[in-house]
Amino acid sequence: MGKEQHFILGAAGHVDHGKTALITALTGTNTDRLKEEQERGISIELGFAELDLGEGMRLGVVDMPGHEKFVKQMVSGAGGVDLALLVIAADEGVMPQTIEHLEILNSLGVRGGVVVLSKADLVDEDILAVASEEARDLVEGTFLAGKPLVATSAPKGEGLAEVLEALRTEARNLGERSAAGPFRMPMDRIFTMPGVGVVVTGTCWSGQVAEGDRLQVQPLGLAVRVREVQVHGRRSSLGRSGQRLALALHGAKRDDLERGFQLTAVDACQLGRRLDLRINLMPHYQGIVKNRQRLHIHHAGREVLGRIVLLDEKELGGVSGPRTGLAQLHLEDLLVTNRGDRLVLRFYSPVTSLAGGIVLDGAPKRHKRFDSGVLDNLAILETGDSDKLFAQKLETAGLQGISLAEAGSDRDHAQARIAGKRVYHRNLLADLSDRIGELLADYGRRFPLRLGMPKEEARRRCKFKGGLPEWNAICQTLAADGSWVLAGDRIALSPSGPQLPAGMSTALDQVQAELATAALQWPGLQEFSENSAAFRQAANQPELRDFEPAEVMRHLVDHGLAVAIASDFLVHAGTLSGLLERLRGHFAAQPELTFAEFRELSGLSRKLGIPLLEYLDRSGATVRQKDVRLVGPALGTEGE
Repeated sequence: MGKEQHFILGAAGHVDHGKTALITALTGTNTDRLKEEQERGISIELGFAELDLGEGMRLGVVDMPGHEKFVKQMVSGAGGVDLALLVIAADEGVMPQTIEHLEILNSLGVRGGVVVLSKADLVDEDILAVASEEARDLVEGTFLAGKPLVATSAPKGEGLAEVLEALRTEARNLGERSAAGPFRMPMDRIFTMPGVGVVVTGTCWSGQVAEGDRLQVQPLGLAVRVREVQVHGRRSSLGRSGQRLALALHGAKRDDLERGFQLTAVDACQLGRRLDLRINLMPHYQGIVKNRQRLHIHHAGREVLGRIVLLDEKELGGVSGPRTGLAQLHLEDLLVTNRGDRLVLRFYSPVTSLAGGIVLDGAPKRHKRFDSGVLDNLAILETGDSDKLFAQKLETAGLQGISLAEAGSDRDHAQARIAGKRVYHRNLLADLSDRIGELLADYGRRFPLRLGMPKEEARRRCKFKGGLPEWNAICQTLAADGSWVLAGDRIALSPSGPQLPAGMSTALDQVQAELATAALQWPGLQEFSENSAAFRQAANQPELRDFEPAEVMRHLVDHGLAVAIASDFLVHAGTLSGLLERLRGHFAAQPELTFAEFRELSGLSRKLGIPLLEYLDRSGATVRQKDVRLVGPALGTEGE
């Protein structure tokens, strides 16, 4: 048996046309789970079941309410549907919600399905023939054109085998659903379970999820962790695209969540109050859509209000007006989208479905109407080379970059490179890395004894306008390429800094030996250098013209050979290690250290002893408590 394939099947149609009875007959599951649904005999909320087609194909079935009052719930269930069952009662034929549901499914990009004539046992052959012809006329020009049409009677079990075979054929034609891309699942049910906590269910739109994964609840930006994954009530190690999932979450409260919120991988989607899109009026809608008209926007189970700005047409619809156009939606609440997402637009009052939309940009700038540049870019996004446009977007953003959310699935673009929480054009970062390399080479020529250039100085000289976190993230990313390295707060050509001439290295070794000889009795930089044989000899050697006392001592500190106790108080690293060993011995015998005892250990007067004790406090070797010191955490480990 091959790899299992999972798809979502949505059952739609007019109220009381037999959707739930058909699903129950096919799956053995009654999707009317609410008491009110069972009492009234109609679906009010979304219902769910599983259908095993064999051949490794499983369908998650969504039963969508048919009553006109519950179209909002129907739209919620239609998101993420791969196949549809359009159910039409043979004794009533095509009804208003039949038409609306078909056009909603068509607008949402459903890829295939089956037309079912239910209640076929209630009519004679002539009426069944008329109903069949009416159904075929209805679906002409939609995704169901030319698809199988099956007459059924759920109570008698008639036509069920034909429906299953038709669905099997349709599922085969879909091809395997990819699990690629970041995880994304709109929530359609939210509840709590004793001992488990908050549980959310939904259809996985893309990617995959496993126990322990860290996700975000959008548009809240809430960080959560997945405690458990279930696929149709069965615990699973992995949930993937095309499956109905139930996820137990840690970090979320039931009252914080709403239907239509999305669980996503971190920064996987765009979040905004504006959308660029292509809208297509539904065939049945004969009204006019005017600029700035207020609409209901339905997307992934979430409904928000907004106004539509028509970008390339004065108005849409009417008797002979255009029925498609480019537009921008100005939303009254946040939506979480990616390019290519589908949505449904409904008139504000009375609430009537009027158009479908395809998202082109989920976080655009505000546009002027009839702007040729805007329209050209949208045309590229819609039908042209969107890869090229995204690369251009990155290039235009420069070293400001764009956010991970704004990049969405394009973060894997060949020209994109992620640094921290932002995405940059790969070539721009390569140029920046070269520029930093040039700065380091020049810096090394001017200051051969220094380990490298401070990161802040490099940021200033590169005229980087972003913040410090962004700069640090870029430096971390580029350092991984190996052209240069990070050393603390410095950027260096190598971990040891510039290559030094042999004479310079010899002189440095002499200074280091003299510093060790001085022990803790630091005389000050000027006196130390005046009494140093190494500095006197260097003064007579032109090749050691850069052998300046301050630069030399800075070099020793940068390379861990000396320690800066205060602004003009240096000791050899080995000398300090010896003092720390003596302190360990003291604290092993006594709990406290007085200044008199420290003076005996170090041989220092108050002039140097106080700064050294303050350094030991800062470094964690000691902890001051009034006039005594206690052992600090840094003395609990071996070495400095």
